[in-house]
Amino acid sequence: MKSIGLLMMVLLTQTALLGQKTIRMTIKEECVPCRRMMAQTCFLVKKEGSKTWELFYERIKGFEYVPGNRYVIDVIETERPEPVPQDLSKYLYKLDQVISVTPMVSGSEGMIYKVIRMNGKEVANAEVAFSFDSSFHRISGKSGCNQFSAPIKMNKKQSKICVKTGVSTKMACPDMQTAVEDEFLKSISDQSFKISHSGNLMIWKAKKKEVFVLEASPKPFPEDPAATSGGKPERTPWNYFNQQNLKLIQMDGVSVKKSDAALKMDMSTNSFTGSNGCNRISGSMKTTRNTVSFFDIISTKMMCTDELVANTERRFMEILRSEGLTVDFAEQVFNIYDVSGKLVLMFAVDATK
Repeated sequence: MKSIGLLMMVLLTQTALLGQKTIRMTIKEECVPCRRMMAQTCFLVKKEGSKTWELFYERIKGFEYVPGNRYVIDVIETERPEPVPQDLSKYLYKLDQVISVTPMVSGSEGMIYKVIRMNGKEVANAEVAFSFDSSFHRISGKSGCNQFSAPIKMNKKQSKICVKTGVSTKMACPDMQTAVEDEFLKSISDQSFKISHSGNLMIWKAKKKEVFVLEASPKPFPEDPAATSGGKPERTPWNYFNQQNLKLIQMDGVSVKKSDAALKMDMSTNSFTGSNGCNRISGSMKTTRNTVSFFDIISTKMMCTDELVANTERRFMEILRSEGLTVDFAEQVFNIYDVSGKLVLMFAVDATK
């Protein structure tokens, strides 16, 4: 018994020393606009059974988020290795396990439900999409060419919906759009449907027959004037650092002074250019909310006579080619971490170029 107690004390001590704990977190079915050092989108979360939604600015490594689903997950919260970049949380987050995934209908104009199939046929040549209001009393959107709105009644389980006759604008439309619109309004008006889900797809059936298949997606937020053009449509810090001149200022926790190493990322083409300190480099890249990978890297072949510059170049290229890189962002600073969570590269926006 004493040995078991001693072992538990050792394990608890090791966990405390690592500054690590597991948190249960509920993540809402849609992201919302937020701002810390720049415009972006954030999760809404409830931690450890809280009844209040709060903004969550950080990234969760290993967590793949699909809009339209409410998640209950366990995340491992770990103290960020020193030095902690300015304006960032002192913690890093990593997915431990997914407890549950519950498809939800979102009562927010920020979530769009696009009709991708109607009465067994793919919807083409017309935009048919709508949002729910926050009280689930009305849907409104585009019926193909015109704007429409209709009152609805939905049960608390979000498994049944009744759509009443609505109203729409009366713009003249091309024949193909008119045909889609007429079919949509006829199929949805004064009808009751059973709702089911498959991933981010929502299926409406009437009399056991599939009528609509809807795809959930966040509405693109208007471009922030401070964000560089060409960024991804989702509002994330990637928009801000797109096409910026990023100068390497720290590598492996050591300040970099005698080096011209730098990157410039083009999010519209998923590519990058720059310098490793001695040679010009370029290649392709792939990003998610909190990861980056560089591949197909090419470099010029100039000889670096300065040993310090040459060593910096070798290590810089080694990091870019490694797997499991994660990222976060501070004011004017872009950070890259290796697979262990160690800060290996820190870039700052170079306003002089």
